[in-house]
Amino acid sequence: MTEQAAMTIAHISKTYKNGRGVRDVSLSVNKGEIFGLFGPNGSGKTTLLKIMTGLCTADEGAIHIFGHSISEQFEGAMAKVGCVIETADAYEYMSGYANLKLASRFYNDLPSGRIEEVLELVGLKAYGHEKVSGYSLGMKQRLALAAALISNPKLIILDEPTNGLDIEGIISVRNVILHLAEHQGMTFIISSHMMSEMELICTRIGILFGGQLIGQGEIGELLEGGQTMEQYYLSAIQPFKEGAAHV
Repeated sequence: MTEQAAMTIAHISKTYKNGRGVRDVSLSVNKGEIFGLFGPNGSGKTTLLKIMTGLCTADEGAIHIFGHSISEQFEGAMAKVGCVIETADAYEYMSGYANLKLASRFYNDLPSGRIEEVLELVGLKAYGHEKVSGYSLGMKQRLALAAALISNPKLIILDEPTNGLDIEGIISVRNVILHLAEHQGMTFIISSHMMSEMELICTRIGILFGGQLIGQGEIGELLEGGQTMEQYYLSAIQPFKEGAAHV
């Protein structure tokens, strides 16, 4: 693992009974970058993120986070990681503040005022003492992001963070991510199937299709020659679609 890498993924494979999963995925995410994991629904994005965070175990391969092995040094690997995988869960009968207070019990020595700090960071300070049952979907997504940020992690892993949000919610989440990456040097790994959003927010992307990593690189390099993100994606997946059609 290089000194610049926040995470290295080496030859990760995971196959479920239905045949889906990921196959021989390798990539590296550098410190301070916003890495987008892009692909259609069912391409293996959530599976790979679950393996990154120890929510499921790979059949083969290895992952290191800041030099620590997920399989052999799990606590060390996850010590500086915050994540939101699949759904933005919260106790609806409690306030946003109370939910974060509960989440904070998992961490030692958090500074006083940290809950108010993250609520302000995600734009929920004015609603912190309202019950989550009254929150919009976008507010719940931002509360989940606040919970992921509460320990002041160095790496944030987000699964479809703007899924189901309206334009205002998408812009709000996007601005929080960009601010943290630029001003606090946080590293982000974000999965999405929204090409336009990935192009706006990410410094580098990887494309998953059929469980395989079929392309990766910096946004500027991938879009050389004036092609759009959509055009690059369609050209990248075409050989794999043609191969599947001949099986």
